[in-house]
Amino acid sequence: MNADRWRRINTLFHAALDRDRDARDAYLDKACAGDTALRDEVQSLLDAHAGPSVIDRPALEADPGLLPRDEQQVVGTSGGSANSIDDPLIGRQLGPYDVTGLLGRGGMGVVYRGFDSRLGRPVAIKALPPAFGGDTLLRARLRREATSAAALSDPGIATVYALEEFEGHLYLVHEYVPGQTLRETLRDRNAPLPIGEALAIARAIAQALATAHAGGVVHRDLKPENVMHLPDGRVKVVDFGVARVMESAGHTALTRPGDAPGTPGYVAPEILRGDPVDARVDQFAFGVVLYELLTGHHPFEGPDGSSSVARILENNPPAVISVRPDCPAPLARIVMTCLAKAPRDRYATADDLVAALDATAIHSAESTGMPIRTVQPNNEEGAVESLPASGSDWPAEKRTPASPAVGSPGWWWQFHQLAVSAVYGLALYPMWRAREWVPDGWGLFLFMAAVAVVGIAANLRLHLWFTSRVYPAQLAEQRRRSAIWKRLADGAFALLLLTTAAATAPEHPRWAALLIALAISSILSARMMEPATDRAAFPPD
Repeated sequence: MNADRWRRINTLFHAALDRDRDARDAYLDKACAGDTALRDEVQSLLDAHAGPSVIDRPALEADPGLLPRDEQQVVGTSGGSANSIDDPLIGRQLGPYDVTGLLGRGGMGVVYRGFDSRLGRPVAIKALPPAFGGDTLLRARLRREATSAAALSDPGIATVYALEEFEGHLYLVHEYVPGQTLRETLRDRNAPLPIGEALAIARAIAQALATAHAGGVVHRDLKPENVMHLPDGRVKVVDFGVARVMESAGHTALTRPGDAPGTPGYVAPEILRGDPVDARVDQFAFGVVLYELLTGHHPFEGPDGSSSVARILENNPPAVISVRPDCPAPLARIVMTCLAKAPRDRYATADDLVAALDATAIHSAESTGMPIRTVQPNNEEGAVESLPASGSDWPAEKRTPASPAVGSPGWWWQFHQLAVSAVYGLALYPMWRAREWVPDGWGLFLFMAAVAVVGIAANLRLHLWFTSRVYPAQLAEQRRRSAIWKRLADGAFALLLLTTAAATAPEHPRWAALLIALAISSILSARMMEPATDRAAFPPD
């Protein structure tokens, strides 16, 4: 089976799952258009999904944070409800945990509401369905989820407490997250969110993704249903059930052949095309979520999952400002950058996305004079904090956009830009000393030429450093535009150093040697070190 055929089957499979059982047959008959083999393939997947299956549907209601309800109700995989007393675990005790209710079922597990009698707190307990108890691959996936998720520490991520085993079954104990999902918030309000609130929520989600990516974890199923909106206004990203540990972490892949991570309408184009993927798939889903928060509409909305997938691959969404005229232009650019078809046209990292959102928040506050709200608690009571409207009054830790972690490729790239600028400035001193030793009065000319060249080279690098921290969405374009000028300035500076060294060598060999060493360092930096930091910080797709 070729990749195109499988993608077609996979699209129909998920589109059919989104429909009631009674409507599936009619939909598949029409969608398959007489292709009996295609129809049979999709039906076989649906039949397997209905029973014990090795196919993981993208996590829906299975996470502890999703759709908390009265303990007598649970959201089922088909969107209906079921009575929790029908589950044999309800009312039992698993070690220190009292199982008090059922929160949800999904392809990757069953989630119960519980109470930790040791620490006196409510918890959510995620378990593999009994039919999967002997599936070593799914058990390994649950262990992987626990290991990767437990290592993440961020106010915007639901905390994993423990991985337990009782009577041969594995249970993942999560933080219990009250509140409602962003989907429910949008449905209740029946209108786009205010700009300030949408921006605050987006910033918290982006920071959660940045934390996960720094820990080597890609969510791969970000959507409004997987973001909890707490009563105090904070948000938490939940359901890492399809989270993937990045290959660079050195782990064995646990995804089965044919797995299709994500949910139609939120899946990045590179996944649908079967191309290699990286953490930037989460940025695409983030862009879809932010578009919905700002406009109240899905950017690739279609009558069914397959049409949404087709639009993701082929169409650009309507501009945010055309739908929401009061949306600040920088925020609209962030949305469209995240929704870029090619990963290379999105932000290099989630940290860069956070920095862009921070800069947009400051710009919006200074333009409107309105305080900026953050959805993270910043005081002892945990209340939502209002921040000053003026950028100069903004607390330093919130005024400065997020920068790459120390030691990361992005950090080393920024450090290189600053270091080269500083070294070039210092190199002017020996040029100034040597001006008097160059024959025929050419020393002052060489020095003034060096000042001009250093001014160009250093200012271009400082401009890129500033752009990377404040306007990361523009960095790729600025790097492209400045590349030729940096190369010319670097070459000219090395030539001026060598020329001055040759002119002063007979009478001042030590100064000439210093100038030659600086010239060699400039050449090595331009030809080897800078390209290396560029490749590390901005890897090609």
